[in-house]
Amino acid sequence: MPKTRLKCRNSRSAAAVVEVGQLPADSHHTVRQDGRKVIIKYHCSLWPLDVAEWAALEGHASDKAAARVMARLRD
Repeated sequence: MPKTRLKCRNSRSAAAVVEVGQLPADSHHTVRQDGRKVIIKYHCSLWPLDVAEWAALEGHASDKAAARVMARLRD
C-alpha cells in the first residue's frame, strides 16, 4: 500500500492530525504519528490530499509541507 509523510509544525500538531484522521474499520486509509511527522497510508490518493489540506487549514502543517504531499502524489 502506498504511503507518504506530512511534516507537521510540532509533535502536538501531528497528534491532532492523527486523532482526527482515524477512520474506524478502514485499513486502507490510515494515519500514524512518527514524531512531528504523520505517516499517511492510502489506497485512494484523495486521502492524503484531504489530510494535508486539513492539516494546513487548521495550522498543524505549513502550506509548503502540504504542497509537498500533493506534489509527491503527482509523481
